[in-house]
Amino acid sequence: MNVHVVPLDPYHPTIGGLVPIVAQRIINFAKEFTPEFNPRLVAQAIMVPLWAQDGLIRVLAFVDDGGVVVGHAIASVQSDGVNHWVMVSQCQADHAVGDAVKRGIIDVSEWVKRTINPALAQQGKPLITQMVMATGRNEKSWERAYGFRVKRRVMYRDIAGALDASDTTSDGEMAADE
Repeated sequence: MNVHVVPLDPYHPTIGGLVPIVAQRIINFAKEFTPEFNPRLVAQAIMVPLWAQDGLIRVLAFVDDGGVVVGHAIASVQSDGVNHWVMVSQCQADHAVGDAVKRGIIDVSEWVKRTINPALAQQGKPLITQMVMATGRNEKSWERAYGFRVKRRVMYRDIAGALDASDTTSDGEMAADE
């Protein structure tokens, strides 16, 4: 069965019907992979710009020949005020979807080259040259299949948790036990 990569447009008479399905997928993904965030607010932060036709967000649905959404991906343009990059914050398939994930990554790359970079160039701003992905698993698979490399890891801890001061050296640095 073929899986189609479909950029969402909430105003399209047919494709617009996929928007609530993908919104629920975004919520479910956030519950599972980013429990530190409010899943409804995660979906809102993605879907409101989509409905507002914000050109800096790309929401893709992976749809099988039967019209069933079997995956999704979220990409958005991020900036530090000077430089820009594209961030894939969610990418999930329910099962083997052939090369749909690869085609989704290509779609995002082409969107940046065709739409985002020309707008940045017109404003005299640096072009996007990097795609960043947040993933909690299978780093080696993402590297082999799609060319992503681990650059750094995000770590977290609960603020309420106590720290034992004996875990640091006299100058305040972490003890070298790695």
